[in-house]
Amino acid sequence: MVRDIDFGDLNRVNEILQCFNFKIDDQVFNKEFMNVVVYDDAGIKGVVVYDLIYDRIEIEYIVVEASSRRNGIATSMIDYIENKHPNIKNITLEVRESNAGAIEFYEKLGFRRVSIRKNYYNNENGILMIKLGE
Repeated sequence: MVRDIDFGDLNRVNEILQCFNFKIDDQVFNKEFMNVVVYDDAGIKGVVVYDLIYDRIEIEYIVVEASSRRNGIATSMIDYIENKHPNIKNITLEVRESNAGAIEFYEKLGFRRVSIRKNYYNNENGILMIKLGE
């Protein structure tokens, strides 16, 4: 089940987000533009952190715990966001150029490559991807 984050979820969500060296604290939790959804199936298995900026969404972080990947969790979370915000013009995200699996996944969901961001991840290029709203 996908749902919006609850304050009681912070410890588990931060465990999952450790791979990005990002932590949700009280200040982040209460930011007006930042949103977090979780996939909760007898324990949180996935997290998406995104910004809603007027009529567009920018995905900051999306992660599913390793043992739960390839089970439709990330797709469910993105579907939830799109259904929650049906009038958005686009969704954008960056992905490491070397992350072929993620790039393929996003392309299957309708994202397309827009540009390369040189050294976006310190010494690795990022690919900016976009999915247009319907």
